[in-house]
Amino acid sequence: MTGDGVTELIIDAAERCFADYGVAKTSMSQVATEAEVSRTTLYRRFAEIEDVLQAVFVREFDRFEERLARCLAPLDDPADRLVEIVVSTAENVPDNSGVARLVEGPRSGAEARALAVGRAALNERVEAMINEPLNELAAAGRLSPTLDRAQLIEWVRRIVLSLAVSPQPRSRSAAARRAHVAALLVPALCPQSHPIETV
Repeated sequence: MTGDGVTELIIDAAERCFADYGVAKTSMSQVATEAEVSRTTLYRRFAEIEDVLQAVFVREFDRFEERLARCLAPLDDPADRLVEIVVSTAENVPDNSGVARLVEGPRSGAEARALAVGRAALNERVEAMINEPLNELAAAGRLSPTLDRAQLIEWVRRIVLSLAVSPQPRSRSAAARRAHVAALLVPALCPQSHPIETV
């Protein structure tokens, strides 16, 4: 098996261990045993269990980003892409089986500290995704010049979190859910823009 294949095997095993035993009770030895690799092989790739947890989060988000990229491809307007990023991230990341099992439910102090590592990795990725269409809007002179970029990214990320925690009714169509976000988000960021088309 190739080196990348071994890493994937370890991440698969870690995800099962985290789901079965909880983050705080999962040891590097358990992950090695579950993956059927030596501890030396495991430690060659991951220094500690928090690094393994982060790898689980990052891989799951990689998969989500691949799906999101296909949704963004036909959208030319960066405002449209920002809306799609907000809605898709809010609606899909919480449903992701690997991430959902790790973030739901009460946690001990040790688990909370470990989960913070994975969540920080996700936050960085979400912020990078948000920043890309914002850069295009700013370059086109459509983004309000009075907005502080760091605060703006944080605000949009919190909108994503809010929609994830308290989703829009599924009785609304996908187009209606996107239109709802667009009607509130885009005028706040681009006061001179015309209403955007939503998918």
